[in-house]
Amino acid sequence: MLPAGYLLKRVVPPAGWLVEAPNQVKDVCSVANCVNDNVVDVQEAWKHNTFGVANSPAVLWALAEEVGVDSSGAQLFYYAAYERELESDGWKFDATSWRPRSPVRSAGVEDAVESPADEGALSLVGYDVVVFGDYLEHSPLSCNSAASEAQVNEHCLFPSLERAVEAINSGTFGGGCEEGAYTVFAVYMVN
Repeated sequence: MLPAGYLLKRVVPPAGWLVEAPNQVKDVCSVANCVNDNVVDVQEAWKHNTFGVANSPAVLWALAEEVGVDSSGAQLFYYAAYERELESDGWKFDATSWRPRSPVRSAGVEDAVESPADEGALSLVGYDVVVFGDYLEHSPLSCNSAASEAQVNEHCLFPSLERAVEAINSGTFGGGCEEGAYTVFAVYMVN
């Protein structure tokens, strides 16, 4: 896994989201902001690295102050990215077509990911399948409600890297989910 970076998020799902949600889903810790909001949008501010996230928590806190957004109740996340990706049209997935990860073409800054200050403060909450186009676009477990069919944990994530990769390989996200490069991010809450 490659150090990817940070996002500051709200993890409470919107009312009525995923009506058929598995009972164990208590919050949404997905990487993309389709369902759980980013407190600040590093991509819109052109402060995202080639993983589509911020290189450090300081970037996020400074951006929140700059735009005057209330960050109370927000959760800081750290991510590590799988080294490989699989391109798909959103319908078919060829498990033999994994390739080395491509950097996000829209990156506003170079990769200079700051290591977590206290690795003991990280809590692994699961693994998210992430889809990239020109930028970090979707987390289909939440964005496309694929969690209603997949075995996810209480954070709407896969419990292991192996299960996330197998879900991609087996076409769990087929049927028109999203077009782009599919990969996996390990999702850590920073306590």
